Amino acid sequence: MKEISSLLLLAKVVELGSFAQAARELNVPTTTVSRKIQQLESELGGKLLNRSTRALSLTELGLQVLPKAQLIADTVFELYSEAEEFSSQPKGTLVITAPHAFSQDILAPMLAEFQRRYPSITINLSSSNRFQDLTKQNIDFAFRLGPLHDSSMIALTLSPVRYVLVASREYLKRKGAINHPNDLYQHQLLRNHVDGYFLPWRFEYEGEVADIGETNGVICDDFNITQQFVLNHAGIAYLPASLFRHQQVRDSVEFILPEWIPQQRSMLLVYQSKQHLPLKSQLFIEFVKEKLEDFGQALK
Repeated sequence: MKEISSLLLLAKVVELGSFAQAARELNVPTTTVSRKIQQLESELGGKLLNRSTRALSLTELGLQVLPKAQLIADTVFELYSEAEEFSSQPKGTLVITAPHAFSQDILAPMLAEFQRRYPSITINLSSSNRFQDLTKQNIDFAFRLGPLHDSSMIALTLSPVRYVLVASREYLKRKGAINHPNDLYQHQLLRNHVDGYFLPWRFEYEGEVADIGETNGVICDDFNITQQFVLNHAGIAYLPASLFRHQQVRDSVEFILPEWIPQQRSMLLVYQSKQHLPLKSQLFIEFVKEKLEDFGQALK
């Protein structure tokens, strides 16, 4: 069937008993209604309506087709009603992905506040350091470290993310001071990776660049666990400063070679489109924008 809309017109014509009234209610020309009903009859191979100047009646074929047409009309009405309800009330599920440490340390309290504000919106948080495809995995929002490499995505910049080279004071007291990145080769390093990709240790100062390659130490895929290695005097790590923002933790560590640390990364909120976003997504974006100052305080 070429145009299922003809069945909707048939149901409306029979409901109102008039081509003209159906056309007025649907805001289309009467000639359009008549033409589409004729096309439907041609497709089905028989008349659906007996027409006179005063009344309409269904043919035998029309009596068989009408219940299907009414079912389709009712289904379409329900779909529009549900869509209208979704557009006017904050409800549904938001699927969000974010790195482990960021989820635990910063994001979880914010999502709890959002859920208290909008209890009819369900939060489905995937806490993972892996890169996830938003389209293939039906993800509404991803918190990611920039820069953004996919031009088809929308990115809201939340805050710069400051990185630090860090070790416990006890470890440095035992192992000695560090004056240049190359001194790191004499130490135990705590390296992080994502799916086997090792996060680079690159340092720059006054035109000099130093890349630190494979060394002895610990390999881990979770920043929070690496932080615990640092606090337990296992070595030196290259981590977001937010993991050491609390004073009690900060007092037990020392930041190393701060002038060598490039600060070029930002935390982004990434999503697929600005057009036709459901209300739940619009509210979440507004909420995140409200929290930009909090993100800045946590991540810098």
